[in-house]
Amino acid sequence: MRRLLLSCVLMFCFITDGIAQNEFKEIRFEYEGGIKKAQYLLTGKVTSKETGLPLDNVAIHIDGFFTGVNTDKNGLYVFPLDSGRHRIVFRRFGKQADFYIVHIYRDAVLDASISNLDFQLEMFTVMAEERDRNVKSPITGVTKMNIEELKLVPALMGEPDVFNVLQSMPGVTSVGEGSAGLNIRGGQADQNLILMNEAIVLSNNHALGFLSAFNGDVVQNFALYKGNVPAQFGGRSASALNIDMRKGDFENWKGSVSLGTAVTKLMLEGPIKTDKTSIIAGLRRSNLNWKLGTVDQLDVSNSRLNFSDVYAGLTHRFSQKHTLEWNVLHTGDRFQFSDQFGFRWNNTVSSLTSKNLLSDNFSLIGMLAYGDFTNRFFEPSPNDAFEIANGLQYQQGKLSALWTTETVEFTFGVEAVNYQMKPERREPLNERSGISPATVNKQQGLEWAPFVGLDWNVSETFSFSLGARYSFYQQNGPDSVFIYRENLPISRLNIVDRVAFESGPIVNYGGFEPRFSFRIALDDRQSVKAGASVMNQYLQTISDATGPTPIDLWQVSTSYILPQRSFNYSLGYFRNFKENDWSTSVEGFYRTTQNQLEYRDFAQLFLNPHIETELVQGEGMAYGAELMIQRNRGGVTGWLSYTFSRSLIRTTAPFQEIQVNRGEWFPTNFDRPHILSLVGNVNLGKKRFFNASFNYSTGRPVTAPTANYIIAGIFVPDFGDRNQFRIPDYIRLDFSYLTNGIVREWNDSFNFSIYNVLSRRNAYSVFFERENQSRRLRPFQLSILGSIFPTMAYTVNF
Repeated sequence: MRRLLLSCVLMFCFITDGIAQNEFKEIRFEYEGGIKKAQYLLTGKVTSKETGLPLDNVAIHIDGFFTGVNTDKNGLYVFPLDSGRHRIVFRRFGKQADFYIVHIYRDAVLDASISNLDFQLEMFTVMAEERDRNVKSPITGVTKMNIEELKLVPALMGEPDVFNVLQSMPGVTSVGEGSAGLNIRGGQADQNLILMNEAIVLSNNHALGFLSAFNGDVVQNFALYKGNVPAQFGGRSASALNIDMRKGDFENWKGSVSLGTAVTKLMLEGPIKTDKTSIIAGLRRSNLNWKLGTVDQLDVSNSRLNFSDVYAGLTHRFSQKHTLEWNVLHTGDRFQFSDQFGFRWNNTVSSLTSKNLLSDNFSLIGMLAYGDFTNRFFEPSPNDAFEIANGLQYQQGKLSALWTTETVEFTFGVEAVNYQMKPERREPLNERSGISPATVNKQQGLEWAPFVGLDWNVSETFSFSLGARYSFYQQNGPDSVFIYRENLPISRLNIVDRVAFESGPIVNYGGFEPRFSFRIALDDRQSVKAGASVMNQYLQTISDATGPTPIDLWQVSTSYILPQRSFNYSLGYFRNFKENDWSTSVEGFYRTTQNQLEYRDFAQLFLNPHIETELVQGEGMAYGAELMIQRNRGGVTGWLSYTFSRSLIRTTAPFQEIQVNRGEWFPTNFDRPHILSLVGNVNLGKKRFFNASFNYSTGRPVTAPTANYIIAGIFVPDFGDRNQFRIPDYIRLDFSYLTNGIVREWNDSFNFSIYNVLSRRNAYSVFFERENQSRRLRPFQLSILGSIFPTMAYTVNF
């Protein structure tokens, strides 16, 4: 193992710089009098250097991100650009990219001429952000990446996946294979705000967490804020992840078909009306059941795993300054483990967004969104077959404005979300079942918040980001609130009354949420950043499982379930080397959380009308340090990330009998102190790429028996403190090979991936059973995917 790890490190680090690099051409468009503006129009024409003919569909990247603008059939482009300094890159498949540094202080014309690409000398650049953005951005703890960079990280099923890439970044992990959600800087999965074009997404995983619900063919880029979260994002206490989806092409119809051993995909995009209205649609579904049928274990071969997702986006341009966008994402999963149990869940998110540039320096964006999430747990037992269903509906509205000058960006607006928990139902699966139907009604709540933010580049050496958000929350009827005996623990036995609310407010919460971060540049290659923020969370998940599962209950705040409130601090040092070819960073973080939920021993969470009797709230604490070393361009690119992180919790109830671990600090289920990731991308030339990923992490905590007792001839295990022990460490190595141009006349590609090359049986959990007539409990290890998993996918673009 040491030799293998050493080889991976050498592959990543030992590479020469013998291949020529692209250079930026610097151009200045100076101020020529008149009224100074915050934005100017940049126009131009892109042609082929060999033929002089105009080139259509040339993508234009500004400061490291695709702007959504392509050249038209005449090679022309136009877009507004903030005054000041920008990096502009013109890219087109099969062409050498053209790089510019533009200083713009007036309306200007920039023509570009790009040449054919010699693939034997091709350099593929991997940039999680613009190469010096990590040094110059005033916000701490930000990770940004686009879809082309996602494709270079090996993944299960060969799918470019946002969540898979994020778990190779510092500070991001999960409970383990087969567990949905992300744990960011020691936070729970439900403490992360997941957004699609700023619309809330509650269910964001397929296949028990092995794959995210976001199809890489329709994803544009993403931004993860794990340090200082901007004021326009709220409702969660740890982080915010916004995933931008692609817009359809406004000039030409195009698409792709992908056939694979794990996934089949279809994507289509084009203009409904040229230059005015475009549409994009992507469909993806699984092909995994044949693979499960080849496994020797009977329970696995009899299991079934199906998932699918559909995305559609429609964009209409009323003018260059006014657009209307409609997006919808629908996902569905079904997993059944042999004839023992199963999950079914589906999720729909839809949004309507109006973007308006009202003047040269003032824009207004309005959004309405709707979400519907339903999950089901079932047991197909012959005699007691049943299904439990629950879920959540929500409506979201957001209005935000942006005012800009040469050095200042001022954001303000208001956001509101109305949550409606669906009734929890238990129903028999067939007529022979002895299970009786049952229903428990759930609560609803309204959250809204005005916000304001200011980003100011005071000078070349100092900039800061300042934000404020004041959130309000109100639980509304109908609902019934139980009254418990005073000075006694909240329990079913201590209920003395029940008060019914037919409508109107039941309880109110609120709080001020300041956000602040700053950057001090030591020189043009290094900077120091620090930040602090406060965030409130009124919607949480309730689960007694080790990690997030599809059947977890989304729970709004009530009279007894208080909202979370977190205090987040971060400090980092950033430095780049060799003209930003290498970027490095070291960041430390510390967070405390009030009213974090923990379940009591032997909790009964489902179909419980007084769920508060099974819960106890406490305080959480997370701290750690993150190291990132990244090579941004060259024959080999990639990154090495290491995270030291601790995540602890203690219950703060005034009654000893409901305390967990006597009220002392103990590790959370997702406490994994050491996490190491190494990602390498090798350009083999002729449109071929070899990619490798190595992952190591400390095993997560578990609760285990420490003794056995015999009472009346019955063996009774005595479990130790909660999360006192740990499962074995997690180690995984993945490879992938990507090549383009299999058939010369087609625009095609082939991806071959190997997940878990070492065929290591990584433990998801450890459980204890008696073997035969033994008096001792023996540990057994549960592995979700304990063998090598190869996949292939062939894609044709048309």
